[in-house]
Amino acid sequence: MKDGGVDSLLNKELQTEIEKNRAILERLLDVTLHLASRNLPFRGKTKDLDDIHNGNFLGTLELLSHYDPLLKEHFQKIRDNKQKQKEGKGTRLTHYLSSDSQNEFINLCGRQVLKRILQEREDAIYYAVICDATPDISHTEQNVVLLRYVKYDKENDEWEITERFLEFRDFHKKTGSEIAEMIDAVLHDHGIDIGDCRGQGYDNGANMSGKIKGVQAQILKKNKLATYSPCASHTLNLVGVHAAQSSPEVSTFFGCINRLYTFVSGSPERWAIYKEQTGCSLHRLSDTRWSARIEAVKPVAKHLPSVLKSLDSIVMTCSLTSEARSEANGLRKYFMSFDAVVLLTVWLKVLQSIDNRNVILQSGKISLDIEAANIRDLTEEMQSLRDAWDTLLAEAKLIAGEINVTPQLSKESSRQKKRRRFHDETAEEETTQETMDSIISDLDTRFQGIAHIVNKFSAVLKVGQISEGKISSVCQPLITKYSSDLTPDFENQVRHLNSVYAANFPPNLSPLELLNAICKLQLQSIFGEVCIALRIFCTLPVTVAGGERAFSKLKMIKKNYLRSTMSQERLCSLAMLSIESQLARKLDFKDLISDFAHEKARRWAFGEKS
Repeated sequence: MKDGGVDSLLNKELQTEIEKNRAILERLLDVTLHLASRNLPFRGKTKDLDDIHNGNFLGTLELLSHYDPLLKEHFQKIRDNKQKQKEGKGTRLTHYLSSDSQNEFINLCGRQVLKRILQEREDAIYYAVICDATPDISHTEQNVVLLRYVKYDKENDEWEITERFLEFRDFHKKTGSEIAEMIDAVLHDHGIDIGDCRGQGYDNGANMSGKIKGVQAQILKKNKLATYSPCASHTLNLVGVHAAQSSPEVSTFFGCINRLYTFVSGSPERWAIYKEQTGCSLHRLSDTRWSARIEAVKPVAKHLPSVLKSLDSIVMTCSLTSEARSEANGLRKYFMSFDAVVLLTVWLKVLQSIDNRNVILQSGKISLDIEAANIRDLTEEMQSLRDAWDTLLAEAKLIAGEINVTPQLSKESSRQKKRRRFHDETAEEETTQETMDSIISDLDTRFQGIAHIVNKFSAVLKVGQISEGKISSVCQPLITKYSSDLTPDFENQVRHLNSVYAANFPPNLSPLELLNAICKLQLQSIFGEVCIALRIFCTLPVTVAGGERAFSKLKMIKKNYLRSTMSQERLCSLAMLSIESQLARKLDFKDLISDFAHEKARRWAFGEKS
């Protein structure tokens, strides 16, 4: 025979079979990544082909088979074999479409993404750990663990701050020492050295932030270099909550905002009338999500005349109980008062200012210096609002004129205990200034820790602006603390960079921009320890917003009771493919197929040696 005889033909047939098997598996893996990245369920009520209830995995493959000859042939073999089984002639057919195979694909892809994250972390060396917890739909306490590090992006040729999902851990214990042990166990399970940890990020709960028994204190016992930076968003939320409780007038104001939402949303008829009159929606208040406050106040402040008209229409056209009618009249009376108009005017500006900063702080790409700058700007803005009472009052009078409200503040109750006022100071001005004073004082107090951290890194944050006599005093604290990372030569490098900064670098560079500027000029060999200090600073976490985003994905994955019983391994893999979808898109199918073939003996040939 030509071309090598029987052996050659058999080898060609085997190679053709291997290529076909690998091509089919590529399609199965691609559909797996497609569904997982969009948080879609895989399985349905049945496992049968051509059944409308067989789930998204089989349904998507069936759709593709209409246009893909390879899948069409594969599915036809399954249908033919099923028909033969009904006739008693069929044999067992391996097709890799079962729920067990789906789980294998999900876990396989999840492990590959995790492997890339761990490699990124190892290359970055320094990292910070971020942890938060929430109960899921099955009442399981899910603890999310994230890693933050500064990695070098070879494609863009620059350093960038990155926050990556590590895993969800089922853990219901709440004490600081127990959570710290859980975090340590997670790091150990993934082969991550806690000695490389340079930062910790948690919320402000006592069990997390406590200086003696909190998680941060327990981690510091294991690694004294793991600097704790409290979540900026959570801290800002506490500032707002405290300000909202600063006086009875403000508490009453927010109570009426929430009562308005409860009243209108309590009936589809009322909601329809409100929407028709105002063209916008109401939102409920939230103590844990401060951004919900601006969403609740804004529609009332921006559409107050329409809100009042909607309440009138509801009273006149809806069949209301005596309690509901009394509630509507009470809300109308309150929002027709000049006191309410003034508070709407003031709090809309306060909440908008806080929310604008919150949006910036929740980015996973900023560093602590940007946090500190935003808090300084917010403090100055609150001080400006405090001093602009006459302007705020004039604006409130314009709004009052639109709804025919007399621009006169209500008299202070004789039973209320108030601080002594100046002769030209009104009760409402006093309330406003108390609120502003509360915000300004809290911003200064609660963010002192961040200011202290930023000040400690002034050697690299203010380089180019440091006087020669102060260089040693700003460098020594860093050299002392990070003695395993920095040597006494760090001071010489800072001195050198400080002297040549103006000639080589633009002014006011951020830490990350300075790091990239040094690298682009190929000066790492000269300023190597400056680069290390910059990377450590950028590693320190600003917020735990990444954990909150992970919880949003958790709710989409476990969105109802039908998916509430999935295993923890499957949950972590699905979350990994959804949260880190950009990494998942870059997976090499050759590596995935190779790992799939080596996991255990397969009935299909994939051309991989065991």
